[in-house]
Amino acid sequence: MARTITPSAADLPTRTTFDALRAIMQRDAWFRGCAPELQDALLAYGRERRLVPGERLFSQGEPDGGLYALTTGSLTVESVDAEGQMPVLVVLGPGHWFGELSFTDGLPRSHDAVADVASTVWHVDRHRLHDWLELHPGHWRDIARLAVGKLRVVYQVVDEEMRGPLTQRVARRLWLALQGWGWRRDAPQCEVRWSQSQLARMLGTSRGSVNRALGELQGLGAVRVRYGVIEVVDLVRLRNACDAKPPARPTPQAGSRLDAGLAPQTGMPLVRGLSVTRRGPKRQ
Repeated sequence: MARTITPSAADLPTRTTFDALRAIMQRDAWFRGCAPELQDALLAYGRERRLVPGERLFSQGEPDGGLYALTTGSLTVESVDAEGQMPVLVVLGPGHWFGELSFTDGLPRSHDAVADVASTVWHVDRHRLHDWLELHPGHWRDIARLAVGKLRVVYQVVDEEMRGPLTQRVARRLWLALQGWGWRRDAPQCEVRWSQSQLARMLGTSRGSVNRALGELQGLGAVRVRYGVIEVVDLVRLRNACDAKPPARPTPQAGSRLDAGLAPQTGMPLVRGLSVTRRGPKRQ
């Protein structure tokens, strides 16, 4: 008969800490969807870790250290590419669970996790939780559910990066973040604590370009930009900006330059909407 491990009273945090942690973690749809016994194990086998601004929780290439939940503050997940640039994968807010990939496959960390501000994380010990899961293997499905939920977001982001102007891409990234990257659709946040530089690094563009895109969204009445904070003032308008279609091309009139297949300004032949010149396609 299989042996059962149940967290002892000594393992569990104090009642005040236990209730406070559970309340924070219940914001996350993944944690809410876990069975009560797994929730108890995640609380019992964890400990609090405090980070100062700029401190690394873990670095790319480090061995797996377990699962994490951000309880207060903000963490940037990033990596260094071959050219020394540091693109941002994601910026996490309170209630978000992460670290499941290395926890599951045992391979080194794929990114750095750095505190943006004074932050607190709940660190669940890898070995203790692994031992518990070995005796309660049905709960591995919940760990897989955490990873698969993020994989769906990755597919969505990859698809969106291949289409749409920058303003639309900015709106879509904000929309994802407000919904906890897929785990808080029923209770979205009203703001994200990102700098424009962080958002630019997430999207692989310049800060100036992001500033202009946010200016457009602000002009639409969807967001309000403050120092280090992007506040959403109208969710409907932000959602509409995510799905906005490019303006329709003018219908050519008989005898016009467009009807004749000529660019309106230069009179040069039109090829796929571009004006052909001797120097190549005109930059848009």
